[in-house]
Amino acid sequence: MRISSITKTFDRGVHRVCADVDGEPLWFESADVALSPSPEAFGSAMLLPALARGETLTLEDPVSSIWRSNIRQLLFTFNEWWNYQGILPEPFHHPRQVTRATQTALCFSGGVDSFYTLLRSEYAIHYLVFVIGFDMELDDLGRFEAFEPSLRAAADETGAQPAVIRTNLREHSAFAPVSWERTHGGALAAIGHMLSGVAGQLLISSTDPFSMRAPWGSHWMTDAFWSSERLQVLHVGAHVHRHCKLRAITDEPLVRNHLRVCWENRTPAGNCSRCEKCVRTRLILADCGRLADFPAFDGEDSLPADMRALPHTGMVRPAYQDLKQRDNLRLEIKRELSKLIARTNRHQSRLNKNPFKKIWLYEKIRNWLRRGRN
Repeated sequence: MRISSITKTFDRGVHRVCADVDGEPLWFESADVALSPSPEAFGSAMLLPALARGETLTLEDPVSSIWRSNIRQLLFTFNEWWNYQGILPEPFHHPRQVTRATQTALCFSGGVDSFYTLLRSEYAIHYLVFVIGFDMELDDLGRFEAFEPSLRAAADETGAQPAVIRTNLREHSAFAPVSWERTHGGALAAIGHMLSGVAGQLLISSTDPFSMRAPWGSHWMTDAFWSSERLQVLHVGAHVHRHCKLRAITDEPLVRNHLRVCWENRTPAGNCSRCEKCVRTRLILADCGRLADFPAFDGEDSLPADMRALPHTGMVRPAYQDLKQRDNLRLEIKRELSKLIARTNRHQSRLNKNPFKKIWLYEKIRNWLRRGRN
């Protein structure tokens, strides 16, 4: 797989960086922030697709030897997870003297993980970065228009600058065939390298805690290895389970007014309140006595019916086990919670009897629970 002809333009207020990837343009653009024509950005984005094809990723521009050395470490993990061959990108050069920017960017979706990083982490955050073309499709203008006020409000409240970036990465024919559940870590790192002219750190909020070692695109075991001389990629928040993060930020007005967790995107305005992730969030908020304070979610009255409508939760998450041990939920909700956990246990038992099917379905289950589109 060959990456060539990296160009940078500025036209009518829009910064655009484009490269030729196997004869097809791959581009990133933003009206909010200047982008860097970084070969490491395109290399990070296209590494997994090249490995999946068993091809060498060849870049016309020389890349950082530090980045390439880090990639060498990633290849061991990707081989263990997905049996990819350890094919290093080419070419590289020795590290040159560079000045790393002092500011920090956070990948921000308005979900629990990114809100927790924004409000409870030790980092001073200067850019809140949202990408159109990742979880939100390029032509989904209605959904972005519904989300944008939340992004701007979070930035205004915390003194950060909103940075919206558009890209055709997920639509590119060389990238699209590989599961987003595998490739999204490199895609997020690509955004960081695009911003390396203004931000020397990229924060990626954890999806799972340190106890989770199962393969996933953005992972505490891998994210830091996308770094170079100009960019430090940090995976943050893995010391806290997501349900504990949510409990820690329920009193924040910004979170109450703008929290978005829904992956099914059933409504342009935000949370559907009925998918597994929405139901789980509502249960935690109800247990905290705060659900009524979150106008973006349906209230407690419909929770039992919405729980009954779920066939299972894919896996029995720590959040459900934690809720089962507490006494704050209404009796009817507690009963439905026990039934939902029992259905999930039966589902897991069926998978355990067929280990080959379990392995085959693992990514599909995580995809069903977490992906943003398709």
